[in-house]
Parts: sequence; structure tokens; C-alpha cells
Amino acid sequence: MILNIKEVAEKAGVSITTVSRVLNSPQTVSKKTKEKVLKVMDDLNYTPNWFARNLQNKRTNVIGVLVPDTLEPSNMEMTKGVEQVARQKGCNLILCNTEFESRIESEHITNLVERKIDGLILTSSVLDENQIKKIKEKNVPFVLVGKTPFWKKENVVYTDYDSAAEEAVSYLIEKGRKQIAIILTEHARIDNDEKLAGYKRALERHNLRVDESFIVKSDNTLEGGYTATSKLIETCSALDAIFIATDTMAFGALEKIKQEGLTPDQLAIIGFDDLKVGAVMEPKLTTVTKPSYRMGLTAARLLFDLIEYEGQGEEPQAIMLKSRLKIRKSCGNKERLKEIW
Repeated sequence: MILNIKEVAEKAGVSITTVSRVLNSPQTVSKKTKEKVLKVMDDLNYTPNWFARNLQNKRTNVIGVLVPDTLEPSNMEMTKGVEQVARQKGCNLILCNTEFESRIESEHITNLVERKIDGLILTSSVLDENQIKKIKEKNVPFVLVGKTPFWKKENVVYTDYDSAAEEAVSYLIEKGRKQIAIILTEHARIDNDEKLAGYKRALERHNLRVDESFIVKSDNTLEGGYTATSKLIETCSALDAIFIATDTMAFGALEKIKQEGLTPDQLAIIGFDDLKVGAVMEPKLTTVTKPSYRMGLTAARLLFDLIEYEGQGEEPQAIMLKSRLKIRKSCGNKERLKEIW
């Protein structure tokens, strides 16, 4: 039997508006009413005509989320935040992996726009201003997660990589470390640049020389961190600390240090991201929080504001979520009361 929404409403003894709310905004309907309407739909094998309804609403209830690496833990956390908000809005996600390639990112965006998605969240975007202009011409709302060269002109959610890096390196210096290296990721990213700027500023502020041989880049993997740390240990005999741009690389660094028989007193490590596993490994990893989950939540809420209230013509918002240093044993901290979990 083919039913329409009016017939479902009649058989459930409710209004058409109530049935529509059950389908579109179930959180606005009482549990008893919702269960009654859903039971009628189930008994009569009713399937809502999503396509026709979305055409009428000019919505597809789908958003695109583009990340450079779907396997990177911080991107997973960010996506989880987006998904929580999308689920509350009755919206689905299409997750795309861009591999830090503007061509791949552009291809994904073209495909998503052709599917008439409601909006986009672009993480660590490598698009240029002309490509962003094309998205605007299609009237697709979007939010950037992380800075781009033109981030001041768009809606963006970001964190303070530069000041966070400066705080981390300054902490090492204040604890007596003087030969401090930095390991960055190989991809050209603004967060890389900002972490390097914070590292250099901390050294200069404490009258320490910036040694270019102490600045290395590697793949954002365990193996990359292990290899980069091996290189630093071999070439820098006086090395006593390393600030590492991601926790993933820092875990590889800790493995190398343990194999070398070095202790945190001899070679301190600070990572960046605050991945949960860092709090249970030994030594526990000192790290800088990257509020990835909250960035996803915030970006999604901002995107749905743009979608629902058609706020694209308004002044763009730049929302900064602050990072903070979590001090644990990998930087030589021995006072358990000072550990921040």
C-alpha cells in the first residue's frame, strides 16, 4: 500500500504537522506521540519520500566534511564533533580524504556540490582564493577548520598553535633545557609554520640561538617520529629536549628514546594534540591540547547557523579555541601532583 503523510497522520490520530516533526525534528515531539506515529509507519510499511520532501525544502540533509587524512586521530575527533551536531540536526555526513592535495580537494568539492549538499566543512584546506570563490558562486555555506592564507575573510574555527608552541618550549627552557629541537610534519601547513614561529620566539625570548640543524621534518607517523628522533640523536650530541608537532610522531620518538636507554631527564619530549593514549603510555607524554572535538562541534554549529539562517552575507566569524599544556613525565616532571590528566 502506498501512503502519503496525510494518511499516516489520520491513522495515528495526529496532525500532518506532528508527523512532519517526527520526521524532521523528532526532539520537538513528546516520546509518547513519537512512538505512536512511528508505530503506524512501521505497521503500514510507510517510507517517507525523502527526495520529494528535500526538493520542497531545498535541503538534502547532507553536509560534506573534508579532511587531509581520515586516519589521523585528531581528524577523527574533529569529525566526531561534527557528526554529533549533524545527528541532532537529522543530517548525514559525507567524509572525504583530501591528502593535502588541492586537486583532490577540488574534485571532492565539485562532486559534493553537484549532489546539492547543504554545506561544507573544510579541514586544513589547501584551496586557493579562486577555488573558494567558486564554492561561494554555488551558494554553498562552508566553514574552515584551521587557518588558511585567506582565513580572515571566511568563517573559521582554529586554535592558537603559535602561542601554544611558545608556551611548551618556554616550559622546557625554564626547566633548564638549552638544546631544544623541533620535529615538524612534511606537509606545508599553516599550523606547521605557526608552531615553528612559536618555537623560535621562545628561544629568542630566552636569549637562545636558533640552530637550523635542530629543525627537522618527517611523515606524521610513528615511524616518522622514530626516524626523525634517530637523526637528531646522531647529529646533535648535546640535545636535551624535542618539541614535536604531533603526538603521533612523539610516540615514535619515545620508542626511540627508550631503545637508546635515555630517560626524560636526559632527553625531554613534548608532543601536540593530546591523544588519549599519551596519558597511559610510559613515560606519560607531556603534550599540548588541540581541542579537535570541540573544533568539530563549533564548526558544525556555525555551519548549521549559516544553513538555517542563511547568514552567508554577514560578517565572517573567526572562533579561536585555546590550547593548553598538559605536563606529564616525558619532559622530566617527577611530581605526580603536578601531572595534568
